Amino acid sequence: MDNFSYHKENISEFAVTSMINYQRVYHLLSDELDREKINEHALYGYHSMAYSAFMTMKSYYLQNDILSHHEFDSFFEKAGQFSREFTSSRETNHSMQWTFGYYNELVKSYNELASLLGLNPFNVPE
Repeated sequence: MDNFSYHKENISEFAVTSMINYQRVYHLLSDELDREKINEHALYGYHSMAYSAFMTMKSYYLQNDILSHHEFDSFFEKAGQFSREFTSSRETNHSMQWTFGYYNELVKSYNELASLLGLNPFNVPE
């Protein structure tokens, strides 16, 4: 197994874990738009788990030059944007419109990374 394959296997789990939890955040926010009461603790818990996996992934990436591909950089940028917008929107009680837009961009960048890593893509919301 070459070095890239070895590190690809290690970092893939962080990528999938972060996206599964970001997706859970998105679904809870969507439920809220449908006037459903959501569990705020779950919302922030999922975001915390997603962000933790994302930061662990980024740390692993920065320690392993062999992983240097633009798909990672794009994913890191989009995940950071989504997290900042989510937190800001919740703090100021603003519309989630921008948050949803950033989520769509995050999914698109993840899907490019998933292609590089041989992972299943996520559906981009309509």
